[in-house]
Amino acid sequence: MTNTKVQTVENNTQVALPADLLAELAADAKETSALERPSVSTISLRVGVINYAGEPVKGNVLPVVIVAASHLNTYYVTAWDPDSVSPPTCFAISEDGKDMRPHANVVNPQHATCEGCPQNEWGSAGGKSRGKACKETRRLVMLPAAALEDAETVSKAEMAMVKLPVTSVPAWSNYVNSLSATLGLPHYAVEGQMTTQPDAKTQFKVVLTPTRQIKDVEILRAVMARREQAKAIAMLPFDAATEDEAAPAANKF
Repeated sequence: MTNTKVQTVENNTQVALPADLLAELAADAKETSALERPSVSTISLRVGVINYAGEPVKGNVLPVVIVAASHLNTYYVTAWDPDSVSPPTCFAISEDGKDMRPHANVVNPQHATCEGCPQNEWGSAGGKSRGKACKETRRLVMLPAAALEDAETVSKAEMAMVKLPVTSVPAWSNYVNSLSATLGLPHYAVEGQMTTQPDAKTQFKVVLTPTRQIKDVEILRAVMARREQAKAIAMLPFDAATEDEAAPAANKF
């Protein structure tokens, strides 16, 4: 009797999928991922102490790879209260800082655009301050440096997000510009350290220091493969999951 059972044969021959099918798959993947909020933890910098997963980071020094960043403007009608955390009254998020305007989720936008907004004028902070009521800062999305063990670990590692204080934005600017000028590298191709130092005027400032270049090709490609996800995280609108006081994650840096 002839055996008519269909058998699947494993082999190493792979047929490249048509470009139009790949494009359709990519579009479907993007649409599906947009419906699901990515897993991300928040790093707190309150009073200059770096906290992750609800605990202070050892030595107050966090080894990381900064995968993506975004420009963030936030305006609060009332003073920030650590015991009653709420999203800002008005906020804007942008990857490059251009043409910033209130996010679609904002219920009470202060102006049609950030440029020209009265809350974004010098001196609008009130009192004796010459600062702005709307704070212009950065969000950084990072991977733990410990994930650089191999490509698979990089691909599975949880990312975390930190919102820099306004006075620490220059630290980020100096970090990326120094890497570009001295090494010709972007921030995600370098392992670095984040810490804080006391500051007489602002209580503390964040310090970012590069420690080593990522030279393993597979590991670097794995980091680069996380870039789109990291960018999406950096652009997340405000809610409880993006506040500094969000519930801590189970995994730690």
